[in-house]
Amino acid sequence: AGAGRGAPGATMAANATLLERSAAMFARSAAHGSAAVAGGGDFSSGAYSYARWGEWPSPVGLTLGILAVAFVQVFVVAYHAWRVSALKGGEYSESYAARNRIQKVGRAPYAFMPMLREHLGSVEGFVLLGAYLSGTWMFDLMPSSYYSFEGGVNLAHVAAQMLVQDAVQAAMHLLEHKLHPKLYRASHKPHHRFLNPCLFDAFNGSVGDTVCMILVPLYITANAVHCNVWSYMAFGAAYANWLCLIHAEYDHPWDPLCRLLGVGTPADHHVHHRLFVYNYGHIFMYWDRLLGTYRAPEDVRQFVNYSGVAKGAIANGAIAKGGGEAPTAAPLARRPAAAAAS
Repeated sequence: AGAGRGAPGATMAANATLLERSAAMFARSAAHGSAAVAGGGDFSSGAYSYARWGEWPSPVGLTLGILAVAFVQVFVVAYHAWRVSALKGGEYSESYAARNRIQKVGRAPYAFMPMLREHLGSVEGFVLLGAYLSGTWMFDLMPSSYYSFEGGVNLAHVAAQMLVQDAVQAAMHLLEHKLHPKLYRASHKPHHRFLNPCLFDAFNGSVGDTVCMILVPLYITANAVHCNVWSYMAFGAAYANWLCLIHAEYDHPWDPLCRLLGVGTPADHHVHHRLFVYNYGHIFMYWDRLLGTYRAPEDVRQFVNYSGVAKGAIANGAIAKGGGEAPTAAPLARRPAAAAAS
């Protein structure tokens, strides 16, 4: 009898809880729709795919996004191994990387597997990036539309994310160089010890540098461009792996097309590593052209494709103006005479 009397009360409580959850979901859906419309998305015509684990977002989208980055990274690493390897047991000097090197004094050969392990396991690299992705996703810090599986990859959204991310990253990059010497030494200088970087140096720097130049721009971009989870995955996979490719010590076959479109190339980024005060953009060179900080690789004396018509500011490969510290002169002076003559 007691159970019979308690049943209606339990049913009413359950119904009230259901109504509360339904109201919360409706409010959340309305917010998602507003965000999607504001971001240019078309999420208003269907139900959202909110697979949640109780009060937490489902990690399915997060897991797929991390796997997408890892999947593309496998191909990037395989491509890099192919480029730095010499065919038929030949010397490194016979490899594609050596024959198509960017700087006249090429990057010295290195042990591939130890460098790969350092690249993948560095705290300031994929470890910190994975922690950021997990934290912002699982704590519901991303805009609502990012949790939606509606639709597919929207290329316009991916392009918008790339543009916003690179613009903010270029601004943060410039600030790290110019704001204060202490900031530069503590954050970005560790990455600038590579005057002639290789692909595995892409995320080799400091935790502060990754936070300033990658994580802060990522969060600003997420709140500026509202898209679904598929477009977020495509952007993340393309962005993270392009940062690796532009640190390669050699030219890529597609670089002429990239330069025609204003997309950053390894040679463009090597200009920054060698001279420090040019080419702050990574994915695109548009911002540097607007700010007057772009320098073409063929204008740098230390580069293989040097045209012989150097600009006055870098006639001797030296930095002509401030911007953090500029320890390029000493390393260049220590080069062997034969290499310098080349």
